[in-house]
Amino acid sequence: MYEISINTEICKKCGSCAKACPVDVIQQTTKATLPLIEDDRLEYCIGCGQCAAICPQGAIHHSEYPMSTMQPIPFEQMPTAEQALTLLKTRRSIRAFREKEIPQEMIETIIDAARFAPSGHNSQSTEFLVVQDQAVLNEVSALVIEYLKFEIKRFSNPFFKAMALAGDREKAESGLHEIPGFKRKIRAFESGSDPILNGAPVLLAFHARRTIGYADVNAQLALQNASLVAHALGIGHFYTGWVIAPSRAPMARAWKRRIPDLLGIPSENVLYGALAMGFPTIKFKNMIERKSPITQWV
Repeated sequence: MYEISINTEICKKCGSCAKACPVDVIQQTTKATLPLIEDDRLEYCIGCGQCAAICPQGAIHHSEYPMSTMQPIPFEQMPTAEQALTLLKTRRSIRAFREKEIPQEMIETIIDAARFAPSGHNSQSTEFLVVQDQAVLNEVSALVIEYLKFEIKRFSNPFFKAMALAGDREKAESGLHEIPGFKRKIRAFESGSDPILNGAPVLLAFHARRTIGYADVNAQLALQNASLVAHALGIGHFYTGWVIAPSRAPMARAWKRRIPDLLGIPSENVLYGALAMGFPTIKFKNMIERKSPITQWV
């Protein structure tokens, strides 16, 4: 259980901590009175640090966030909405990389951005795995190609095809639609190219314990943070859906752990996402428009 206390000598009784607390551990019953820490609610504290972050006087002591770990927000460095949108609109998937290593400090900066993503109940559940060993990266691509061959083989089986169509026709038809693309990737791989990781020198995997609620959503939020900061650093990258696909293959339990085990992801964790990263050989000059949003106002 966390420990929270209020320095009554410097507290200005503004009540900001009570307003910010998402689980009502801190309450202010009357305006301009000293906020109270409800001892019977301390067990519900999720350690989000909202109370310590919002106090203008530094009157809140939270055991998870000692004052030595806190820094004032440099508001003058905050990007404008236009600058933020430019970053978002110019981020594109890159699949052409230079033969150059990404410095470790850059990768650490990208992970640092990822760990600041929001997470359900402040679980901060996402864990990271950095793969730079070229032999392992080659094995990942080869294993994905093996998986694509497996899918082609089982969809060519009339019994499996009928069973898949009967179980979930939309998903099965989507799988059948992908078969020609699977074959193209296999041919490309067998001719010496890498259609899975495209020669990226780094694979950054996002994984978490399967028992944590919303761990999958948390991982995707962390991945998006990582993607945007990688873009800001000039690191090209793309979401490696093919690396994730074998772990999600329906009616193929034997494939669930093959990629995670190859990467060294703990048995109790699930691989939720991965970015292939490297210095790009290309640079986009234009922003491309997207579809108009489908929006409903209520």
